[in-house]
Amino acid sequence: MSQAHILTKRELLELVWTKPMTSLAADFGLSPNGLAKICDRLNVERPPKGFWTSGETRDLAELTQSLDDPDETVIIGGGQRMTSRRSRTRMSLEDRQAQMLAEARQIGTSRGLHEVSLRSIARNLGISEAQAHNCFPTREDLLAELANEELDAFEIVRQESIRRGSARFTKTIQSSVNYLRECATRGPLLGQILADSRIRQMVRQRRKDISEASLRRHVKVVMTDSPASQDEAMARTLMIQAMIRRTGDLIANRYITLQEGERICIPVVMESMINSSAPGELGRLSRNMSAPQ
Repeated sequence: MSQAHILTKRELLELVWTKPMTSLAADFGLSPNGLAKICDRLNVERPPKGFWTSGETRDLAELTQSLDDPDETVIIGGGQRMTSRRSRTRMSLEDRQAQMLAEARQIGTSRGLHEVSLRSIARNLGISEAQAHNCFPTREDLLAELANEELDAFEIVRQESIRRGSARFTKTIQSSVNYLRECATRGPLLGQILADSRIRQMVRQRRKDISEASLRRHVKVVMTDSPASQDEAMARTLMIQAMIRRTGDLIANRYITLQEGERICIPVVMESMINSSAPGELGRLSRNMSAPQ
């Protein structure tokens, strides 16, 4: 039976990159494939095929940064399964993705989106770059998911406004105000992400069904509350949405303040609703506008 070897991940990494896998595996009393599997389970990067004949070199300090805990000790060989002296609970994929998205958001808002990378996130969280790629294959995948999270937050705020409102007028105005306020806080980061056409297309494709369903609901409400045809209701809805979104973009990009955006946009939305309402609805709008807030 081979002798058990106790070493840290850092030491294993150094051995793997200073001695061919075949020779090193023999020292541990293992097969090359067995040692390779141990390295993979520990997220210890190993040389690619052909490395030892290529004359290539790698910076060990840089490789060490990819380790989630360089000083964690492991036991290899001795006729027993590889074990670790640190008791850990492996984070689920969903929890790890959420952790990475939160870190990406923090980096993006504090240092700028150009600083967000899988490598920087992995380094900050103390995980390997390979683990980061397991969660999000590319930087674009991560940023697209972050954009979707931000847009989901917008939708949650909008839905909450709709639930609190007692009439279409109240719901629409409060939803518009809250949207503009979200643009002031979340808009700058979201705008940076969606400036990339590749990411914008990824997000648009994923949210296509959501957007179309929301548009259909708005058009149905307009047709219920006014004598408008479907085409007219569609046009009115798209025009109001375009106005609100454009104002949100101006706020997010700091061209105007939130207060300026509200003063410009909300009266236009109110006037549009009054002009498109049926006679019976006008009375309800008047009561809503005169009621104490």
